[in-house]
Amino acid sequence: MRVVFYDSGYETFGVQYLISVLKEKGHDVRLFFDSSFARDYLAQDFFLMDFFSLSAKQVCDGICAHSPDVVCFSIFTIFYQSNLSVIRLLKRAMPDVKIVCGGVHVSLLPEIVLQNNEIDFVVLGEAEESLPLLVEKLEQMDKQAVKDLTFDQLPGVWNVSKGDLVKRGLSPVPHDLDKIPFPEKAMYYKTNPSLAITYTAIASRGCPYSCSYCNSDTIKSLYGSYKERYYRYRSVENVIAELKYALREYKPKYIMFFDNVFASRKDWLFEFVKRYKEEIGLPYYCQTSPLTHNKESLQLLYDSGCCLLEFGFQSANEDVRREILNRREKTPVMKELIRSAVSIGMFTEVDMIANLPGETEQHLNEALEFFIETRPNWVNLAFLQFYPKTMITDIAISKNILKPEDVAKIEQGYMATSMRLLSKSNLGKTYRVLPFQVFAAFYFNEKIARIIIALTKNKLFSSLLSYLASPFLYFSRIVLSYMDRRDFLIRHHVVRSFHAAKAVLSAKIFGFKKH
Repeated sequence: MRVVFYDSGYETFGVQYLISVLKEKGHDVRLFFDSSFARDYLAQDFFLMDFFSLSAKQVCDGICAHSPDVVCFSIFTIFYQSNLSVIRLLKRAMPDVKIVCGGVHVSLLPEIVLQNNEIDFVVLGEAEESLPLLVEKLEQMDKQAVKDLTFDQLPGVWNVSKGDLVKRGLSPVPHDLDKIPFPEKAMYYKTNPSLAITYTAIASRGCPYSCSYCNSDTIKSLYGSYKERYYRYRSVENVIAELKYALREYKPKYIMFFDNVFASRKDWLFEFVKRYKEEIGLPYYCQTSPLTHNKESLQLLYDSGCCLLEFGFQSANEDVRREILNRREKTPVMKELIRSAVSIGMFTEVDMIANLPGETEQHLNEALEFFIETRPNWVNLAFLQFYPKTMITDIAISKNILKPEDVAKIEQGYMATSMRLLSKSNLGKTYRVLPFQVFAAFYFNEKIARIIIALTKNKLFSSLLSYLASPFLYFSRIVLSYMDRRDFLIRHHVVRSFHAAKAVLSAKIFGFKKH
C-alpha cells in the first residue's frame, strides 16, 4: 500500500518520524513537500507570498502524481482551511483514496474535523503506534470494515461510520523515545537540498510548562492522569547516535534543536554538553525558558557549541506574565540571564508577544525599557494568535475581547492570524510602529534608541512607517544575520526560501512528473 504524506513550508517532526516508522514496517512511503510561501509559517505576510505559492489544484496534482492509496496530513490550525481545500480536490480526483489526518488541530477537535466527509480517519495524539496499525488494517480489509473496528483493534483512530461518530480514545504514548527510528530526512533533502545545511533534531517531547497561549499544554491535558509524565526525554546516547548518523550521511554545517525547552534536566545537560563537544562539535541553536537555566548552565551550553539561543520572554510585566500568560519568571532574573547569555558570547534572541488581552501602552513601554536595558541581539516580535482550547482564548472571552461565537471561527482556523499581522485593536496605531520601536530599543544605544522611539510617535512618521513594518521585519533580520556569523538560522532560511521559490516556479511551469 502506497502512503503519501503531505508536508509544507518546513520540516515537521511528526511527519518525519511517522515516515520512518512506516518505512521500517515495509510500506511504500512517499512525501509531497509543498514549498509554497503561503503554507510556510515563517513566510506569512511576505509581499510576494502568493506569487511563490502553488494553488490547491496544483498541490492536488502533485500528490496524485504519486498514485497514493492513502494520503496523510498533519494539520496545524493556521493551515486548516488550506489543507481542507486540497483534501476536497483530492477526493474528487481520486474518490477511492483514503484521507487520514492528524496533528495538533485534529487531536484537539476530532469531532469538528470529521464533519468534513472527505476525511476518512483521524488519528489523535502521537501516532507511531496507531498509524501503522491503521495502514495495516486498510491493507487487510475494505475501508468500511476498518471503520467498524473496536477501540482495542484500532486505538487512537476516529472515524464516522454509517452516520455515527466512532471514538477510540487517544493513541498510546510512546514511553521509550529511544525505540523510535530516527526521523526521515532524505526525502526532504531531495526536495530542497538546502535543508541539509542545518540538521534539525528534537531531544524531548512535550513541555514542562503550561503557558496559556500554547497548544503544548492543551495536548498534554488530553492525556489526563498521564499528563505529568507526558514530558519525555530521549537518552543522550540516542541523540548523539542520530547526530553522528547525520554527520555521516548529510554533512550538515549546523544543528538546530527544536525542543520546546532544551536541556531542562540538569543531569541530561551535564552528560550532553560533554559528549556533544567531543563527538559532534558543530555550532547549534536551541530555545529554552528563563526558568530553566542560570549563568553556569548557559556557559556549559556555550562551551559545547551553542552559539544561538532563544529565550521565551513574551512580556516585561510580571502581572501580565502570571495572570495572562501563566508564566512565573521574575523580571530581575530574566534580565540577568539575558545579559549573561549576551556577555558569554551567544547570539541571544528574545520572544515577545504583542496584542495580549488587556494589554496597555504602559505594558509596551515596559518592554521597550527592558530591551534598552538588556540589549539582546534580536527580539522576535509576534502578534497574538488564538488557538483552539488554549487558556488565553478563555481569558480573552472573559475580558470581552472575544465573543463566544468567535470560538467557532478559531476552531475553523479563521482567526489564527499570521504571526506578523498587525493588530486593528485600540492600540492599532501603536502596534503598527512597534517593530521599529523594538528594533531601536535593542539595537541602538540608549540615547539613539529613545530618539527613534520618540520619532515613531510623531503622527507623520507613524503613518509612513506603518506601511513599512512587515518588510522591515524581514529585511532587517536578513541583513543583520549576514553581519553576525552566529545567526546562522536566518541565513539558512534565506537559502531555503530561495530553493523553495525555485521549486514552486518549476512546478507552476512544468507541472509534476508521475512517479
